[in-house]
Amino acid sequence: MNPHYKDPVIVFGLVAPVLLVVLTLGLGVHFRGKFEKTYEARKEQFDTYKIAERQREALQKKINSQEPHLNRWMALFEKATTTAVSSFFSGFQKQYEGQEFQLTSIRRTSTTGGIGGASEQPSIQLQLGFRGTFRALQNAFLELETRMPQLQMDSFKISVNQPDKKVLNMNLIYTAWQK
Repeated sequence: MNPHYKDPVIVFGLVAPVLLVVLTLGLGVHFRGKFEKTYEARKEQFDTYKIAERQREALQKKINSQEPHLNRWMALFEKATTTAVSSFFSGFQKQYEGQEFQLTSIRRTSTTGGIGGASEQPSIQLQLGFRGTFRALQNAFLELETRMPQLQMDSFKISVNQPDKKVLNMNLIYTAWQK
């Protein structure tokens, strides 16, 4: 071989290809690490998204299953509370005779006090007066608070009716939440 061609052949035939292969392998390893990190980060984001999507679907199913109850609650907020309470107690009073249960007074106050006064939610206060036996009063409030969950008791006072010791006098103040 001609000595003038020996150096260029070694440089371009052996060294340059080896350098290109080493450079290509080095760049491949370098970018492979970056690609793997990017892949792992995106895979983690995708997994988080899928978990959030499953949780959202579960919440949506729960909301859809509770829609009838929510509609019933919203319908309660639409009704006039004082009228609804009054009609409830007039129907309830028919179940008992004499002094077993009597609604003595119902009054709506325009000033919001108690729990409703400390809240931004619109509310009214109802002051109710009753006379009746302990069992009848207990049943009345259980039934009232079951049918009208927008009512929240602020305070109550119980006293014994002096002529008849079996009958209790009760004064209650309810906060009625409104829409």
